[in-house]
Parts: sequence; structure tokens; C-alpha cells
Amino acid sequence: MTEPHWLRKTLTASVILAVAAGVLALAPSASASASPSTSAVPPPYAADLPDLGTPAVAFNRAGTPVATGVAVRGADGSLLYSPRSGSAFGAFQSLGGVIVGDPSVVVNSDGTHFFVRGTDDQVYTNTITPSGAVTGYSQVPGLTVTGDVEAIVPNLVPPTSVRIFARGTDGAVWTNNLNGGAWSGWSSLGGHATSDITATRTFVVPNDTIRVFIRGADHRVYVNRVSTSGVSGFEPLADLQVTSNIAVAEDAVFGGGFIAARGADHGLWTLNLYTVPYVWKPLGGTVTSDIAISFQANVTAYYVRGADDALYVNKATAPAALFRGFERIDGTVTGNPAAFGSGPNAPGTGFLLARLAGGSLGLNIEPSPSVLPPHKFGGYAPIPGPAVG
Repeated sequence: MTEPHWLRKTLTASVILAVAAGVLALAPSASASASPSTSAVPPPYAADLPDLGTPAVAFNRAGTPVATGVAVRGADGSLLYSPRSGSAFGAFQSLGGVIVGDPSVVVNSDGTHFFVRGTDDQVYTNTITPSGAVTGYSQVPGLTVTGDVEAIVPNLVPPTSVRIFARGTDGAVWTNNLNGGAWSGWSSLGGHATSDITATRTFVVPNDTIRVFIRGADHRVYVNRVSTSGVSGFEPLADLQVTSNIAVAEDAVFGGGFIAARGADHGLWTLNLYTVPYVWKPLGGTVTSDIAISFQANVTAYYVRGADDALYVNKATAPAALFRGFERIDGTVTGNPAAFGSGPNAPGTGFLLARLAGGSLGLNIEPSPSVLPPHKFGGYAPIPGPAVG
């Protein structure tokens, strides 16, 4: 019998916990009144989702988004972070602990903040301050989680604010907000997630709105709009059934206008949220991973892993324009891709990250992205440091 997605990750982390020297301090659970019951069996992720690790790029949302580093889960289960310097990434440093699944990382005026799921299914956070000091792990109490944590710095909020999302034991999406150094407490947004949670800033009124995307129990994509003035509730986005987590362009100032996912046909599909009624557009291909999107002026690129374990890119001048078809990027990868560009206002260097067969995270650079073939990626260069899990 194939174990469900959430169980495979938990079992892996439990084995690591028994042998690793450094583990997260397992703080006592907070009052159950703030979280769903922990007695129920967690609703599993469906086995049709890609069970691959995804690099978490740290974006500084002050002004034009700038990628400042990348976080991953190490082969020993620890949290690893590599700071970016220009077109390169420094060696991975271990921040310790044993985490389950992929980390989430955001940057604000207080530093680089990491959010992870511990082996006790509690949420933990760790921070690298602007001076370079590491605070160490602390628990965000009140919720037993059954999936990866998603973190975001909303638009037009105090510079130290962070909002996080996680899936509870009831399968619903829960959220917590950090403001002025204090957590507001977990509250349920409802829904029934059968995927990881994807959150992105949007340019809608009110201007601090966050779109939250999940795959529902019926395998359709659902969206919930969250702001300080209220919550819209989850609504389906047309009828396509998807078999991946939902992708947005994280390097865009507001990345929630276009989304992408793998369909039941294993092809790539994209949806334009600026046009109603919502219609999913097929882009074809054979996709074996989650999707990564990079959005720069005049160059929108969708990245997927193909059946031969190489990454493929499909580009257009804009997400709603004609896509030019898939081009193969030489090299074999064993994880989901992550991608970003120099910025949304002018096309610049394209950056592509994915785990390599040897256990390292590879960086591949396209100096001057264009929608016209051929692509100009120079090949994967392993980021030094401990092996990636």
C-alpha cells in the first residue's frame, strides 16, 4: 500500500529524529481551544501530488521584490539556508532542527524569517536578524498541522508584519498574524485542502488583500481572499481537476493574477484571474513536478519537470499571450523547480533552482531571458554545503 503524501514525510522525519544530533525542542502543545481536535486522523493529501522537495526563495517585499536567499530541508532533516550575493548563492548553513516537509521563508525589516513544521506537527519559527544573528527556534503555539506552513508579508502593513497559513487536522486552512512581535492567534478560514497552501499578494481593494489557493476535496482549485477587513470564503475556480500544488509568480510585485497547475492529464494548465468567467487554458506537456512561474516585463516563464527528469520552460510575452511551446533545459533534476527574475519592471537575469541527482541544490542562470528560442541557460552549478533532502 502506498502511504499518503503527509505520512511519507512524517515517517521520514521520524527516522531522522531518532538518529540526528540536533532536533527542535518540542514545546508543549498550546490549549486545544485554539486549534482543531488532534484526535481525528488527518485527512491525507492525495497520492497523485508530486512528492518532491521545493526550494523556498526568500523575497524582500520592500519595494521591488528582491530574492535574498533560498531555504531547503537538508538530507539530515535540518533547515538549510543559502544567502544570495549578486548572481550567486553562498554555501548552505544549517540552522539545525529536524523539520517535516519544506520550509517557508520571508523577509521584512526584522530579518529573514523561517517557518517550519516540526516532528511534533507544531509550527516553529527561526530568524536571521539584519545583523546576521540567529535567534533559534520558537514555537508558534495553538495549532497541530498536517502540511507545510505558508508565510507571506502582506502589502501595506507595518514593516514587521508576517501572516502564516497552515492546514489543520480537520483539513481546513488556518491563519495567524504576527504584528508588533505578537501573534494574533490561529483562526480557521475553512475549506478542505488536499494540497499545500499557496498565498500571494494582489493588487485589489483593500490593498492588503492576500489570495489563498488550495486544491479542494473535489480536486478543483479554490481561492479565498484575506485582508484586515475580512475574509471572502473559499470559492472554486472553474471545473478543472488538478494534480499538483498551485503555482504563482513569486517574483512579481503582485503575483496572484495568473496561476498554474498540473491537470489530471499530467499537462500544464494556467488560469487568468483578471478575466471572468474563469477559464483554464491548456499548455500541454507531460509534467512530473509542481510548476514554477517567473514573471518579468515581456517575459513570463513556466517551468516544469518532464518525463525524462529534465526541466522544461514555456515562455510568453505576458501570461495571457501566446506561449511559444516547451524547450528542454539540459540536466537531470530530482525536485520541484523554483524560479525568479531580476524584477518585474525590466527583463533581466533569470534564475532557476532545483535539486540535483547528487543531493545538492543546483543553480542555473539565463543571462538575458527572451521568449524567442533557444533558451540560454548555462547549466546547473551546485550550491556548496550540506546535502539537500
